[in-house]
Amino acid sequence: MDISVGAGAPLILSLSDDGLFASHVQGKDLVVYSNVASENKEVQMAKSKETNVKLLKFSPVRNTTLPPSDRRLLSSNNSRISVWQLDQLHLFAEIENLEPGTVNIEFGADETEILVFHAWNTKMTIHSLETGRSSMIKSPKSAHHLGFGYRPQTNHFAILLKPETSDLLTIHEPHSYETIKKVTLSTNDAQGLKWSPDGRWIAVWEAASSGTKVLIFTADGQLFRTYDCPSEVDDSFDLGVKYIEWSPVRKDGISHTLAIGKVNGNIDLLRTRTFTCSTTLSHVFPHDQASPKIWRERSTSALGDAEYAETTSSSAFNMSPESSGPPRGVQIMAFSPDGAMLATVDTMRPNVVWVWSQDDTPRLVSALVHEQPVRQVAWNPSTPQMLINTITNNLPTISMVVTS
Repeated sequence: MDISVGAGAPLILSLSDDGLFASHVQGKDLVVYSNVASENKEVQMAKSKETNVKLLKFSPVRNTTLPPSDRRLLSSNNSRISVWQLDQLHLFAEIENLEPGTVNIEFGADETEILVFHAWNTKMTIHSLETGRSSMIKSPKSAHHLGFGYRPQTNHFAILLKPETSDLLTIHEPHSYETIKKVTLSTNDAQGLKWSPDGRWIAVWEAASSGTKVLIFTADGQLFRTYDCPSEVDDSFDLGVKYIEWSPVRKDGISHTLAIGKVNGNIDLLRTRTFTCSTTLSHVFPHDQASPKIWRERSTSALGDAEYAETTSSSAFNMSPESSGPPRGVQIMAFSPDGAMLATVDTMRPNVVWVWSQDDTPRLVSALVHEQPVRQVAWNPSTPQMLINTITNNLPTISMVVTS
């Protein structure tokens, strides 16, 4: 099943992290889809004040008790931020007269906070929609969402800073953003950080040019482990880390796996008990009798509707030429909500979603081959469905895939 936004739509489409909502702007019409994976999906529309909308983002799912209808959506252009309430879609708040050169805008700890990153990474401003007040953190290293994160449950804020020559990791109190811990990192050029979903760890990864290096800190900022290139791998072949992802919390309250996506297209799976590599996944189509099922996207209409048909691995391989675009690396990793599956995209073949089982012996179980590059992957929180955001025939499209 596809949800296409229709002819003439701009190539801006946002999918919420949990796959429940999607949104796009058409002219001055803001369009929001609810229950995206359902045949009974709902559509709401509202008029936007902004022209030339450059950004659409849904509020994060940090509070699992918050009803989906209480979620919010932000839209922005170069001078204004609008925050929309999804329940009976309406404008909730506005932030006007943005400083020139704003480089990124994100929701903060929840739907009541907005983060604005300013030109040249001089500062980050936190706007509270509840109090109308704002606070500031100077010298964020990056405006990218991977440069900061909130601790699950407590909302303590961690961010990478670069005030001078050294990378810093700072941890801040929720709401007030008062600094409670500052750590000088041993990195040459830290690229990002991620809290574990159980709130026990912060992982910081080094630039790929310095080889594999991931620093594991406790929640209070104490260095616990450093993961680097396995001893059996020649350092000259170590191309470094592209991206990382934690597995979700299991029934025992622990996130058991840290996936390290490498520039060479491999994924090292680390068990969080020791943070040593237990398995390495490789983005290679197998050609033996135990080959997984390969599904190829097939267009069924000029509007971008499509379906998947089973194909052979050799056919899929031939229709997925190596990319001549960005440098190679694992650009997307998304665990299913129960941690049983891992969906990945490698930039070498950016139109292929690889699906791996995460049982005792992780293995490739399926590959989904699309006509165009994949931009986003999200798992439905309550059903075995994966939603994939692509652009098909110049239309942003969301495909729904049942994985079991």
